[in-house]
Order: sequence, then structure tokens, then C-alpha cells
Amino acid sequence: MAIIVYQGVDEPVSEEIDDEKLNYREAHWQIHHGDDEYTYIPRERVYSVKMTDPHFMEE
Repeated sequence: MAIIVYQGVDEPVSEEIDDEKLNYREAHWQIHHGDDEYTYIPRERVYSVKMTDPHFMEE
């Protein structure tokens, strides 16, 4: 799971989503909501991003 916190229209927004639905591309974060629906957030509006690495396993 991933958590992204960013400045919304009026207040900060926190979204918890699957890691594979959150991508960083060309100075913005992209959240995939399904089909062809995306939210694009410029990096300067993002306060924090926390992602788990599904390929990393603790021994």
C-alpha cells in the first residue's frame, strides 16, 4: 500500500492506494483510479509519499 499526502483545493488530502496505482512521471505524481481515470498532482503540491516495496523481503 502507498500513502500520498498533497495539497487539495482547500485543504491537505491523504489517499491510501495500491503501490502499483501510484507513479511519478515528469514532475508530477499520477494516481490511477481505473480504466482511463487518473489524478495528476504536481510535485510541488505533494507533502509526502510512503510506498512499500513489494520486491523487498526482510530476512
